[in-house]
Amino acid sequence: MSIRLENAVTAENEYTAEQPNSEKPPRGHRLNRKKRKLIFIVVMLALPLIQLFIFWFLVNVNTIIMAFQEFDWSSGKYIFNGFDNFIRVFREIGGESAVTRRAVINSVLYFPVTCFISLPLSILFSYFLYKKVPGSAAFRVIFFLPSIIPVAVLTMTFSFSFDATLGFVNPILRALGVDHIPSWFGQYPNNQIMIFAYCIWAGLGTNIVLISGAISRIPVEIMEYSKLEGVSKARELFQIAIPLVWPTISTTFVLGCTSVFTVMMQPLMLTPGSSDTQTIALMIYNGVLNGRNLPYLSAFGLAMSVIGVPIILVIKWAMGKPFADVEY
Repeated sequence: MSIRLENAVTAENEYTAEQPNSEKPPRGHRLNRKKRKLIFIVVMLALPLIQLFIFWFLVNVNTIIMAFQEFDWSSGKYIFNGFDNFIRVFREIGGESAVTRRAVINSVLYFPVTCFISLPLSILFSYFLYKKVPGSAAFRVIFFLPSIIPVAVLTMTFSFSFDATLGFVNPILRALGVDHIPSWFGQYPNNQIMIFAYCIWAGLGTNIVLISGAISRIPVEIMEYSKLEGVSKARELFQIAIPLVWPTISTTFVLGCTSVFTVMMQPLMLTPGSSDTQTIALMIYNGVLNGRNLPYLSAFGLAMSVIGVPIILVIKWAMGKPFADVEY
């Protein structure tokens, strides 16, 4: 019996050794597969890395270098001039140039408009949508609609609404007995106030989506317990909802702070050609588009970055202090 068992085991081992291993490919095939995978990864990453190197790294390095230069008309070349461009920037902000000073003031005003008007309204509307007030589904679409419509179409719709002949706002005001209707986009400060109103209206959608999404992730048990305890809606909002979604609110607040340096399309589309409503970004855009004094514009943008980045970082640090992050 033992001899027959040994012969069977030996025969099985010989048969297994003779059969080709279909599960493991040859070593050379494995190496070729690894090489093809590596080549695929390199090719897929090459284009974005090249674009990042050319359109971000080289552009920013060239901008920094140009900020310390000026164009020499006698030689037709750019020559280094030290900190002269930066001195001119701060002199014009200080009052030598009314246009530059106005652009900086307009840009700074976007900070309270975005962070202390638009953001609180977004929190309030998000909470009401979360509580499913009557018509909340329709309001959600209405609030989010400006976020998916192109800026050009949205600004055109907004400006046409206040047009003296085509708009519907002026006839409504006349029907209500308003005799003196202002020129909405004609003169400062009316045109600037209208841009702020547009930014509040158009900016609500994205904020509401972010904040309402964060509120909807709050465990239902917490809200049910607060309801059983007789917690009022105001207390539930300020003592439960806001602390739990504070990371989302703080991130939105920090992004709102960056609007000081990024707002450009709104004044460009609503008040084209007006120097009273210019912002920092729009002034740099117009200067580069017209090819006017690129070294000065580079110094202006670099100076605003040096001033703005530490302020944004301090605000980000301060926004993390009121409430601790809670995982749920």
